[in-house]
Amino acid sequence: MAASLNSGAQQTTQPETLPPGNTMSSASYADKVPAALVSLGAGSSYYSSHAFVVDKKARTITVWMQDAGGYRQVAQHPADLGKNDGDKKSQGDHRTPEGAYFLLERLEGPSLDFSQYGKRAFTTDYPNFFDRRDGKTGNGIWLHAVPDQTPLTRGSRGCVVVRNDVILDLTQYVRLNKTPILIEKEIEMVPVTTLKKEAEELAQTVEAWRAAWGTKDLERYISFYGPDFKAMNMNREQWKRYKAGLNEKYQQLNIKLSRPVILRYKDRIVARFLQEYQSDQHADFGEKILFLRQTAEGLKIIGEEWREDSSQLARDELKLGTTGSTSVTACSGEDCSPRTSTAATN
Repeated sequence: MAASLNSGAQQTTQPETLPPGNTMSSASYADKVPAALVSLGAGSSYYSSHAFVVDKKARTITVWMQDAGGYRQVAQHPADLGKNDGDKKSQGDHRTPEGAYFLLERLEGPSLDFSQYGKRAFTTDYPNFFDRRDGKTGNGIWLHAVPDQTPLTRGSRGCVVVRNDVILDLTQYVRLNKTPILIEKEIEMVPVTTLKKEAEELAQTVEAWRAAWGTKDLERYISFYGPDFKAMNMNREQWKRYKAGLNEKYQQLNIKLSRPVILRYKDRIVARFLQEYQSDQHADFGEKILFLRQTAEGLKIIGEEWREDSSQLARDELKLGTTGSTSVTACSGEDCSPRTSTAATN
C-alpha cells in the first residue's frame, strides 16, 4: 500500500536475475495461458493487447499479449508483495489484493518518494467493483519500483514491487485505464483451446444480452441479471421497472457493441466494450463495463457501469468489430442519466 508522496533522488539500476525455475518463455505462441486472460484487445487501437499477471506463489510478474495468432508471454520478472500472506481484506493489513485490476495513473518525478517507490509507479483501481461488494477496505495499491539496495524479499504494505529497470521495461506495455493486472495466489494455466471456447461463449452471452435489450424483450433481458444486481442505487426489480418505463418512452433504437475484452478471476468476470446507442430521441457513445458472476443458475450480471467516450479512437475501434445492431423499439438508460456519470446508465 502506498503512502504519501515525497521527492527523492535518482539512482542507478542493476539487473536482477529471475528466480530459479522461472525462465523467459520463447517468442512462440503458448499452448497454455493464464485462465484469467479470456480475451484481450488483440488488434485493438483502443484496448490493450497486453496484460500483467502476478503469481504470488512464484513471486513473479509476467507480461502476456494476444494477437491474431494467439497468446505469447513476452516478459517475466521477480516481484515483491505484501509482507503478510493472503488476500487483502482491510486497510493496513499489509496484504496484496487478489483479482482483476487495471493500471490507472503513472507517477514519477519530484512528487514520488524515490526511497519508497523507486523511479516510477502505477496506481491500480483497488478496491474494484467486486472488492467493494465484498466490503473490502484500503487503497493505494500500486505497481511500483524500489531502489536497488532494497531487497525484493522485504515485503510491501500491499503493493506489487519490482526493480527500477523492470518498471521502466514494463512501461512500454502500459495503456492507462486499459492495461489489466491480474493478481492471484497461484496462476491457473489452461489450454488455449479451453480459453478460446470460454471467450466465444462469453461473447455470445454479451451479444444475447444486447439482442434482448434491443428487441425490448424485457423478460429475456432481465434474465441476464442476478438477484443481487445493483446499479444506480437500484436493485434487480427496480432496474426491471426502470427499463420497462424506458421501453414505453422510446420508439426507434439501434445498439452496436465492439468486441469485448474479458477477464476472469475465479467465478467473477469483467467484460469491457464500446457501445453506440441511437434512438429516435437521443444518441450517445461510450464504454460499457459488465460485472458478472458464475452462479448455479448460470452467468449473471451483478453490476454495470457506463461512461461517455465519443473520441475518434473509440469510434474507430467500434468499426473494427461490431457484434451486432438491432433497429427496433427500445431504450437505454443513459438517455435519462448525466452524460458524465461513471455509474451504470443503460
